[in-house]
Amino acid sequence: MKSTVKIIAGNMRGRVIPFDNKKFSQADITPQKVKGAIFSMIGEELHGKVFLDLFSGSGQMGLEALSRWCEKAIFIEKDIERFRFIRKEVELTGNLERSILYNLDYAIALSKISKSGIKADIVFADPPYVKSSTEVDMYKIILEKIYNSEILKDNSVIAVQHFSKNILPESAAGFTQKALKKYGTTSISIYTL
Repeated sequence: MKSTVKIIAGNMRGRVIPFDNKKFSQADITPQKVKGAIFSMIGEELHGKVFLDLFSGSGQMGLEALSRWCEKAIFIEKDIERFRFIRKEVELTGNLERSILYNLDYAIALSKISKSGIKADIVFADPPYVKSSTEVDMYKIILEKIYNSEILKDNSVIAVQHFSKNILPESAAGFTQKALKKYGTTSISIYTL
C-alpha cells in the first residue's frame, strides 16, 4: 500500500513524499502523528542545527528537518533502492547542498562523519523493529556506536523510535534516557549525554 507521507511543518509543509513501501520491502514508515510528536520533543524549528537520520528509509525525517530550517541533514540508508529514492527527493526539493547522503551501514557512516569533523545536534534512530517484549541489545549497541563516534555536541539529543514492548536501557554508554512516550505499538525514547 502507498503510504501518505507529508511534510508537516516548515517551508515545505504539505509536500507529499511518494514513498510506496511495496517497492521497498514493506519498509516501516514513521506515522505522521508520531513524527509530529518527535519534533515536538526535539524542537519544532531547527535553525542552525545538524540533523542526523541514522536509518533513513523513506527519508521523511531528514526532509522534515530540512523543511524546519536545519542547517544540514545527514541521511544514512544502506538499501540502495531506498537510498536512490531519498537522493531523488532531496534533489527535487532543492536541498542537495544542505544534505549529506551515505549509502552505507550506519556504523561505517558514523566513522566517516566522525572523520569529517561534523557534529550533530540531533540524531534520529529508527532501525528495523525487533518485535519483542524484552530488552533488545541492538539499541544499546547503536547508542554505544553513536557515543564512541564522537560526532555529538554537548547538548545533543538522540531520539530512538522502537516497538512499544521493547525495553530500552535507562542508560547506555554516556547517555541517559530522559523521556519515553508511547503511541500505540510505536514508542519514542529520548536520550541525552
